Amino acid sequence: MAQPKKVAIYYDNDCSFCKRSVVLIVKYGRVKTFHVGPAQEDTEAFSIMEKYDSWVVKNSHGEFFTTFQAGVEIAKCSPWMKFLVPLSKPKFMQRFGEWAYRKVAKNRSRIWLP
Repeated sequence: MAQPKKVAIYYDNDCSFCKRSVVLIVKYGRVKTFHVGPAQEDTEAFSIMEKYDSWVVKNSHGEFFTTFQAGVEIAKCSPWMKFLVPLSKPKFMQRFGEWAYRKVAKNRSRIWLP
């Protein structure tokens, strides 16, 4: 039997929106993880976070993902979100996903989360 897919999710510890959004996504998306924590605690993840100004997701194969692709990788590990993965494949969805990610990232200090 194949092992369920799992990810590590790294966020910017200096960003309350980032931390809260990851907590909500993991909790309500029932995302299977092997680690969730600040990128500042992992040298490699922190370097990637700073380079791409993005949360960082590492899959069980050791591959790193940022921005929209990080969200796609998280969706693969969620029973509630994995149906969205095929919808993310077309180029126009990739472009839209990147645009939406950057829009949220740029305005994250003004976005309230419960």
